[in-house]
Amino acid sequence: MVTIPSSAQLIDLFNEVQNKLSSRQEVRTGVISAAAIITSYVLYKQFFAKSKDNCPSVPYSVPVLGSTKEYIDNPQAFVEKWTAELGEVYRIHLFGEMSTIVSGRYVREILLNPSFDFITSVTKRFDMNALARIPAHVITGDASRKVVVNKLTPNLKRYTKRAVENLIVGLEDIVGDLKEPMELPDIYMLVQRMVARASASVFVGEELCKDSDLIDIFQNLTTDIGSLLRPKIPIMMFFPRLMGLQMRILGKFSPEVQKYRQNMIKGMSPEIQRRLDGANDPNFERPDDILQDILEDNPAEPGTSVAEHCVNWMFSLIFASVHTTSENATVVIYRLLEHPKLMEELLEEQNEVLRRHGVEAGKGSEAFSFNIIKEFVKLDSVCREALRLKNQYFELPHTNISGKNVVLSNGVVIPPDQDVYINYWYNHRDSSYKGATADVELTEFKPYRFVDTGRPSTKVSDDFLLFGEGKHACPGRWFAIQEIKTIISLLLRDYSLRPAEKIKFPDSIMTGTPSGKVTIEKKERK
Repeated sequence: MVTIPSSAQLIDLFNEVQNKLSSRQEVRTGVISAAAIITSYVLYKQFFAKSKDNCPSVPYSVPVLGSTKEYIDNPQAFVEKWTAELGEVYRIHLFGEMSTIVSGRYVREILLNPSFDFITSVTKRFDMNALARIPAHVITGDASRKVVVNKLTPNLKRYTKRAVENLIVGLEDIVGDLKEPMELPDIYMLVQRMVARASASVFVGEELCKDSDLIDIFQNLTTDIGSLLRPKIPIMMFFPRLMGLQMRILGKFSPEVQKYRQNMIKGMSPEIQRRLDGANDPNFERPDDILQDILEDNPAEPGTSVAEHCVNWMFSLIFASVHTTSENATVVIYRLLEHPKLMEELLEEQNEVLRRHGVEAGKGSEAFSFNIIKEFVKLDSVCREALRLKNQYFELPHTNISGKNVVLSNGVVIPPDQDVYINYWYNHRDSSYKGATADVELTEFKPYRFVDTGRPSTKVSDDFLLFGEGKHACPGRWFAIQEIKTIISLLLRDYSLRPAEKIKFPDSIMTGTPSGKVTIEKKERK
């Protein structure tokens, strides 16, 4: 049930939310947002109609703001409270719109249904193409998926050697030869550099990945451009339909976006031209990387330079991979730092696998191959378990794109253009949901939970939704997990890590990255 507040209550709550979420809002943004709230309030009173499918709803007092403040304040408590009270499917006024939350067995009715689309929903809130000035009709979700599925994933075995080499280079970029122990402010900065190096070696090739300026772009692009939104996100999150406009404006006028584009075009153009010139040369040695695949299989549109077209593709791949892989690797590493004995056990597993492959006992991480890393089954279980316990709550929004009502098996109606959120927290932790994991201790970190279960960290399921599910599950998850396991493996083999202060695992919706100072020390080869 919704109660209509007085104008004074509306203004007071608006001010409270604005002050809580951002202390640096520009006056113009505040005025526009306030006007939009009042306008939406009036429209709400005129046009709100009660749902006719008897789907329970989270009660709220203020239109537009809805339950967003309560959710942001304590997402875990919010999710647990309302899922316990309302069941596995319910409605919520979140981020300026009425949406439906689905949990338990009902998630499959969304994730496996072609009427619902993840990209459409995400684009409402984070339009990467608009922000980075990438023509949306050129690099679609389907086009990106084809490149990953057809060109990246089948060649992971071939790419492993260069990835390992560049992970090591990326690590040494940060720590150098490390003759003495070093204290890092956090582990993310180290991992991010490693991921940037390894990803660049696969995306743009072994020559271009030697360019440190280009690697800086791979490393910082997502976080730097994403930071352009931060001052405005707290208010704009209540108006998701306006966020796309905000991103188009930023993409068109932001000097930061333009700088990144120009620098990447400058860095890549000579190599692109060399490849174009060699296309008809019988003695030309074809580079083995995603850039070459794009040049051959995804030609630039008329009026767009080949270099700009390739940069658009690289931006798209970077946005989709570097930050998320870095964050997920960071999550796993901090879990290991919480459990030092685990690191010893995983190193023992390494030694056993290396012995089976005939690798000398004193060999370092350069000995890692695709097949060797694949046999680190305990490490794989640790990755799945650590990522299962991430601080994610209502995630994986999907929009009904069918143009008609979609009726779930319990009778709940999802109207056209409405978003559905997946109750990630519930499906990953609540023991009353008997999915593929029947363990009653789902709130605890049990590192070897998935050993010998046939459920590797790349396998999606109703109770492991990190990569989605169904045909729209993340196609790059094999590359991401390969990078994560390789990063951890080489750190364990060649370095000693220990926390230098208490580790903080986040519990808000604003970040998924743990934090805490870490001391790293190089091991002596025996």
